Amino acid sequence: MARRRPLSPAEGAPSSRRGQIKERGNDDENGNTESQQILAVGSLLKKPKHDDKEMQQFRTTVATERKRMKQLLDQRVRQAEKEESRRRTEIASTIVNALQKPSRAVQGDAPTFAGTTIAENSAYTPVPGLLAASAGLIAEYERLDDMVTNMQDDQAGSLAETWTQDLQEAETQLKLGARVALRNVKKVLGADVEDELKQEKDGDEDMANEGEHELNFELNDSLRYAERGVRRMVKGIPTDER
Repeated sequence: MARRRPLSPAEGAPSSRRGQIKERGNDDENGNTESQQILAVGSLLKKPKHDDKEMQQFRTTVATERKRMKQLLDQRVRQAEKEESRRRTEIASTIVNALQKPSRAVQGDAPTFAGTTIAENSAYTPVPGLLAASAGLIAEYERLDDMVTNMQDDQAGSLAETWTQDLQEAETQLKLGARVALRNVKKVLGADVEDELKQEKDGDEDMANEGEHELNFELNDSLRYAERGVRRMVKGIPTDER
């Protein structure tokens, strides 16, 4: 195999020059590309002039709104603190008024809590209760008095007159019973009662008429026992032969 002969410097010179020129061209292209990239980044980083005014306006608006919101928040906090302080004072005052006795007598309705019927002071509570109970007792007394008056008006006369009339009727019934019993006893004994009946008719016709009425059960019973005893007594008496 034949050995390749190395090139002489004269023969290899053109090819080395072409390589150097080519490398230089590549270096220039790379340099131009990097320069363009740097210029593009700079142009991107550079802020346009027309956006500066809008950004400044936006920042001013944000700062203004932030300040306004802070002022509003501070105002609301102060209002809440005042309301809390007022409410605590009101509660404390209500508790003190409820526990303390009134310095003077209360005339009329007792003061109550807003929207309720609960008295502000416990000392006020017994007084309205006592007044209501008294009014109820007075109303009940008037009702009973009217009822008694109506019952008295329904009667023919007063109570005294009614009792007197009842006593007179009872006395009449007793007198009548006594006369009838006496007459029946005399009949059993065989006495003549016709003259006595005539005298009763002449003296008191009403009493004679009432003598025919039937006596009550108790008086009839008594008369029956009396007649039975009289008959037993008569049986033991010897008869008169004349």
